Amino acid sequence: MPGDEIISELRSLGLHLNEAKAYKALVTLGQSTARAVADHSGVPRSKVYDVLYSLEDRGLVRRVLGSDPTEFKSYPPKDAIPYLIEKLQQSGSVVMKALETIEQERNTESRELVYTVEGQDQIKMEMRGIIGEAQKEVFIATLNPAVLSAARPALAEAKRRNVNIQLFTAGANMEEWKEFTHYLEMTNVEGIGPTGLIEQMSTVIEDVAIVDAGWNPTQMGIVIADNSESIGMFGTHSAQMKPWALVVRVPLIAILQRQVITAVLSQVQRFIAAMEATS
Repeated sequence: MPGDEIISELRSLGLHLNEAKAYKALVTLGQSTARAVADHSGVPRSKVYDVLYSLEDRGLVRRVLGSDPTEFKSYPPKDAIPYLIEKLQQSGSVVMKALETIEQERNTESRELVYTVEGQDQIKMEMRGIIGEAQKEVFIATLNPAVLSAARPALAEAKRRNVNIQLFTAGANMEEWKEFTHYLEMTNVEGIGPTGLIEQMSTVIEDVAIVDAGWNPTQMGIVIADNSESIGMFGTHSAQMKPWALVVRVPLIAILQRQVITAVLSQVQRFIAAMEATS
């Protein structure tokens, strides 16, 4: 991994820029003086002692007793990085509880019932949230396991809550889905690919403009929780178009969405049965 990426990842774990540079320098150099750390890392000499003392307070480096001038030594990454992650999780937990309290006390705004989000990170957050709120059942329909890749922790947690998780797909390569099979019950409609599936969708849904407008059916999916809320995800063929999702928190609409998907699957199964009967 390039040095700039290491610095960036260290910053994502809560270190300031100069702290990340200094810690990486100490790991690279081994036991070193503050001047050597400054020269190697680019941290200004006027600030390097403050930065190293800050890293010491964080438990990532230590001063070497008896050294003159003072030398510093980093704790091994195998110990330091898990410690950073643990501290970050603790801080996140405290902040989450505080914000949840504020949210519960806020009664002036109603919850949005239907809205869209754009971009992979926002879609992942919404999908994990919907799965995380499920109490009884999660219904999933998608052709692509990558659509669910970010939801594995939420699926595992839902499974521990005894939530019934059902996945419907078509023409699946079971090897690609094996990492999900212990979280959910999978129904795979064999004998039809994405193109055939879209053709059968058109017999159930007359307006399939989302397909004609450049949306990629292999990057689409829907997650419905407890027949009360859902997220429909739409990927694209174009790098210039961001994926987006429609979030619905209206039980009636979520039920209708599931009925449409069930109707499509039934149509597909009838189509396959008819093809087999004539072959």
